[in-house]
Amino acid sequence: MPSEEELALRFGRTRIGELCTKFIRTGFKFDAGMALNGRQYLVAYISAQSPFSDIPRAVETNVFAESFQLTRAQILNDYGKYDAATTFVAVIDTSTEIPHAVGALRIIEYAPNLGFKDVNDLVEDDPANPWINEIKAHYFGPDEPYDPNLAWVRLSQRSGVDLRLEESLDIATHASVGDYRGKRGAINSVSMLFYHACLRYALATSKKNLLAIFDLKPLYNLQQFGEPFHTYPDLEPHAYGGPYDTIPAYCVIDEAIDEAWSRFRNHNPEVFSVFVNGASLDEIALLPNEYFPETFSNEAVSLGVKDE
Repeated sequence: MPSEEELALRFGRTRIGELCTKFIRTGFKFDAGMALNGRQYLVAYISAQSPFSDIPRAVETNVFAESFQLTRAQILNDYGKYDAATTFVAVIDTSTEIPHAVGALRIIEYAPNLGFKDVNDLVEDDPANPWINEIKAHYFGPDEPYDPNLAWVRLSQRSGVDLRLEESLDIATHASVGDYRGKRGAINSVSMLFYHACLRYALATSKKNLLAIFDLKPLYNLQQFGEPFHTYPDLEPHAYGGPYDTIPAYCVIDEAIDEAWSRFRNHNPEVFSVFVNGASLDEIALLPNEYFPETFSNEAVSLGVKDE
């Protein structure tokens, strides 16, 4: 594993800026710089196997190292196990002299040999797992042997939904650099850009659920948009991987879209259009549904702006 000094250079502003510049010029079959047409941000899906994967990985690694008092090497080792099944959403600010990565979200698709990081961590029988005692107490009998696979089945059943892993995506990380963390409710924030792209990815790949372990503040911010996420019965917030309280949560996508529309129909339908369709986000960012319309447009995901 590289040293912390080597990783600081690898994920430093200079190298990542150079990589962003190259990505904008050569990362697509078109000139992304021209397609931006003056917009500040480029939102892109980047495979963890891509030569450009350090663009989002730099945000993930640097933000998590700062927030959770972990080394960059620890973060790379922990999340790198899932790289074979990972696609990143990257947000690049192109308004500065040298473009730079400002937001990233890690999407893990289910692979039987890997599972999901958040689910594995949630059901692992380990004293370091802050939810293990609650799961044993509320989901298993007093003398019943613990089984992590059965634990996940029962968490799903008690939630009243069928959270099949093969029909889900694990949102393992979501991070924005300090100067780009929007205020609560900001619909033009970097986090809204990558959450919108995450939803589009799920719709385009016909996935039904999103799974995550959230810090409480980002979760509260997301819940303003129709309360798309639910928590599991009898599980409480705990510190997980760092000093901040976190909570496991899940989103049933069809249900979340319907609830969001119902909630905002009467007083703020524009919010729904932003969250789901990217309306107004496309004024500040080049979105995948614009440059890959055959996969991510409203028509491709069979979703348009809802009628009154």
